[in-house]
Amino acid sequence: MPEKPVSIIDLIKQQIRKEESLPVLNPKATRVQAEALKAEPDFAVLTRLIRMDPTLTTQILKTANSPFYKGLGDVDTLKDAVIRLGQNEMVNIIMKVVHQQNFKSKNTLIRKYQNKLWTHSVSCAIGSLWTAKYLSMTELVPKAFIAGLLHDMGKLYLLTAIEKILESDTAQFKPPPQLIDKILDNLHAALGYNLLNKWHLPDPYRVIARDHHSKELDPSNLLLMIVRVSNAVCNKMQSKNENMDISGIVSSREADILGMSEIGVAELEIALEDARVNKPLN
Repeated sequence: MPEKPVSIIDLIKQQIRKEESLPVLNPKATRVQAEALKAEPDFAVLTRLIRMDPTLTTQILKTANSPFYKGLGDVDTLKDAVIRLGQNEMVNIIMKVVHQQNFKSKNTLIRKYQNKLWTHSVSCAIGSLWTAKYLSMTELVPKAFIAGLLHDMGKLYLLTAIEKILESDTAQFKPPPQLIDKILDNLHAALGYNLLNKWHLPDPYRVIARDHHSKELDPSNLLLMIVRVSNAVCNKMQSKNENMDISGIVSSREADILGMSEIGVAELEIALEDARVNKPLN
């Protein structure tokens, strides 16, 4: 009796169970992240760790001297950059650089998906931070950028698994882009929770990765509501459907819970358009 052919979904699940597909952070990045996410990070320790990473050092100095901060004079030391940027901005830059390293596949197809995912993640991060500030939710401002940045990391997990299978020369594994899109959309939420757990991210970020598409909403989780609204606006902007407008977002339960008006949603979209040209975190 011939063996039953293995489905693409089964292949991916088998690959994920091996945990060879788990995107990992190098030990240096893990230490920097652990210190940055403390309630009261020790900036002397953080500065020392950053100095050991040329990429982080360059990015922080570049941001501190960017047009966004122009007029404040040049800074050429990490100490001065830390003072200029402040704790929240520093942590956001650190998290952005730390996690960007996992978006550098050598496979052309996978890299194309990673680039699209990274662009969306950064846009959602900027949108979430803007929304928290716009709504004067001061206590959520330190978490908003990170929550938006990491909400779709389950897709990164899946892309890494797909890349491993492609490298294995599995004959029956030749998924068309439409199928890859469907796999990413349908499977990423639970895997995102698992990945952020393995990365030792705090619970609020794991919950958002798991629940940002859930039909059941927890109205008390305002950070999740912010990410969902920002994600919806980003998706609308990235859609090729020219007839799509913001009315569905404005009338959503998330916008209602947040008290986000039509003007607020429209201003968020404008802010994201502007961020494409002038990003203080780039």
